[in-house]
Amino acid sequence: MNEKNLWTFVVDYDGGTYVSQFRASDIEGAISLYNSSDPSGQGAVPVDYAVKLDGLSSAYCTSGNGSSGLPILINIIRTAH
Repeated sequence: MNEKNLWTFVVDYDGGTYVSQFRASDIEGAISLYNSSDPSGQGAVPVDYAVKLDGLSSAYCTSGNGSSGLPILINIIRTAH
């Protein structure tokens, strides 16, 4: 059985906060879905990888630059499994 987890993305980009959710088996799959959808509609993609946050369960963070060159901060949380 390939049960998918619910992943919540909280994206800080260009003065706005955007929240979206995706179902994927793992963090890599969730990031792939995020990258292919650009849920903010603002070019806050791509995300290459996320780092697990120390001392927390199922919480990740990543940062980088969006397609427009502006900085992105993304927190990713596995909110259900």
